[in-house]
Amino acid sequence: MQVDVRDRGPELRERLRDRLDRAAQLRCDEHGEAVVAVTIHARENGWFDATWTTCCLELERLAVSIVRDRC
Repeated sequence: MQVDVRDRGPELRERLRDRLDRAAQLRCDEHGEAVVAVTIHARENGWFDATWTTCCLELERLAVSIVRDRC
């Protein structure tokens, strides 16, 4: 899985490392595909938005449920 963290410092990726590793191991039950990529956009207040590249909405939903959190 390709990860692109757009933040002011490198610490966001470090804080997300375990969750990103778990999301990278997901496979779509229907298509057998993995998450292709995620771009994480940091926010001022600690929350972030992520843009996912996946084979389907269900896989994206699973990845978001693992990674989405206050950072």
